[in-house]
Amino acid sequence: MNIITIFLTISAALLTGTLSADAPNWLGIYNVDDSCNQAECCCLSEQTTISKAENSQLLVTANVAGVPCQQQLNGSTTISVLLPIPQDKSGFQITTDFLGTYNRFTLSADSQYIAHVNLQSPRCSAMARRVVSNWLGTFNVDDSCNQVECCCLSEQATISKLSDTQLLVTARVAGEPCKAQLNGSTTIEVPIPIPQDKNGFQITTNFLGTNNRFTLTYDNQYVANVNLQYPRCSGMGRRSS
Repeated sequence: MNIITIFLTISAALLTGTLSADAPNWLGIYNVDDSCNQAECCCLSEQTTISKAENSQLLVTANVAGVPCQQQLNGSTTISVLLPIPQDKSGFQITTDFLGTYNRFTLSADSQYIAHVNLQSPRCSAMARRVVSNWLGTFNVDDSCNQVECCCLSEQATISKLSDTQLLVTARVAGEPCKAQLNGSTTIEVPIPIPQDKNGFQITTNFLGTNNRFTLTYDNQYVANVNLQYPRCSGMGRRSS
């Protein structure tokens, strides 16, 4: 019953795309389901990224899998395919040639799902769901940051929402430079902007006085912190809650 309810909800969202008050947003990262038959088809697989190539085109970058891929793509396991900016159904749908067959792509009204129907080979159809970044939570911090040279995030770090434009990083710190840098404090509270790069999965910002890049993995389980000025001060956090 739950599966039927979910299916009907998604179907309704797709069918009512033209009624949405919001503009369609195709750009982003999507997890692809396994409904495409890989025995018969060269299928989009695992994850697909849609970016803007120019004012009139989108770029679909994806993993592919399936028996026909070997011949069709000379064994390649990835593709980069240009598509026109969708215009049908108020921008929520496009019917076009894709990997040699005629396909219809429909974006749901909330821009969270894409239904892909292969009009020549229906068993090669599939569904994709948008990957949404979730930075909020508590992360266990590894010990890769060099505490002799750096004031490091230590043990645990918690990321919470401070405002509509900022996150708050609350963490323990450890390392010889902390005494001078933080007047001996062993904890910090640092606001950072809401990440916007890489579809919300990355931010490069000043953090504790140096330029750092924070990258959230697409499964929202890890945050990689690369200190761009002092690489030995970099670290990794793994979600605990």
